[in-house]
Amino acid sequence: MQVTISKDRLQWLVQTASRPIPSRTTLTSIRGCLLECTSDALVLSGTNLDWGVRVSSEADVRSSGSLVVSAKILEDVVRTISTPEVTLSLDESAWALNVKSGSSEMVLNAIPADDFPRWPVSPEGEEIELDGELFRELVKIGATFAVSNPARPLWGACLLEFKEGKMIAVSTDQFALSRARADVDAPECRAILPASILQDIARLTDTEGSSKVRVKIADNHAYFTTKDVSCFSRLIDGQYYAYEQVIPRKFVSSAKVSTEDLMRAASRAAIVASEEDRAMRMILRKEDGTLTVKAGSPERGRMEEVLPAEIEGESIEIWVQHKYILQSLGKISTRYTFLGMSGQVSAMRVEPVVDEEAKENSEGAGIEAAYVIMPMSSPRGAF
Repeated sequence: MQVTISKDRLQWLVQTASRPIPSRTTLTSIRGCLLECTSDALVLSGTNLDWGVRVSSEADVRSSGSLVVSAKILEDVVRTISTPEVTLSLDESAWALNVKSGSSEMVLNAIPADDFPRWPVSPEGEEIELDGELFRELVKIGATFAVSNPARPLWGACLLEFKEGKMIAVSTDQFALSRARADVDAPECRAILPASILQDIARLTDTEGSSKVRVKIADNHAYFTTKDVSCFSRLIDGQYYAYEQVIPRKFVSSAKVSTEDLMRAASRAAIVASEEDRAMRMILRKEDGTLTVKAGSPERGRMEEVLPAEIEGESIEIWVQHKYILQSLGKISTRYTFLGMSGQVSAMRVEPVVDEEAKENSEGAGIEAAYVIMPMSSPRGAF
């Protein structure tokens, strides 16, 4: 094996392939990344067995071959290189990788490629081709409320579902739910993936030449491929929540309010709200067309802010956790936000108000975003 490649491309390859590699593990084979030389490209792969990344770049390949080398050490070495090109070669007699740049040469310990975990092979079948920006925005919105909870793996999961001509991404911790959907021509299928892995995969597909993302869902794995990057993820077994049943469609009261104003008010509520319940009170007054945000705690103080709003239906007030409001608004880029309330103790729906000005944003480009927040009972010492 002998290959010459630009320092910048090698650095990108190592950093990308290293993304799933755990910082601490007793398995030598997954501490390293697999280097493979094909006829005209250098390919690097990294995995932690739950998910993996394989990236490739054109290179001047003089002889093919493969090996596994420590990803951390190789990344540290490449970072110190100042020459524009790097030559990598395998010393099979000592199983070592020679890294040569200019007058500098380093020798890194390596192990045979056969020791690297077997890469799951994508089965035969139809791939779903998606616009790259659409895929990344769907994941960004759909995974909003996933939280890490080893006792409840579905709380940290994201459902990807293709049905009725739409792609749907959903996450929930059972107190709040996010759903993103867009029109996609694809066969019906679904997969439950760890949300953190799916978010990493979405970020890794945002590279040069990644205008399209191809998705394939099999029995145990999901596969994501662009021009230069391919990823796999194990699927989570189990039945996902019946999320459609908790998304309210009828409201006793609704409000159209400035996204920026509500975000600022919720941020201020978060400062003085109790650490115990994180409660924020929202009061819709139909008679004067206002939304009042209140929060407070004995140890921190109080706040109250009155925002102009377009109110339909009856006056109502509810208590919600401010973090869910902030998380929802953080993904909304439209000027106005819709709040739909189906009762004082029933789910509240939050979604962007798409107008002519918003059509250039993701919400106006075919993605329907909806956030559902369960209200709280009146907290102790209500303000």
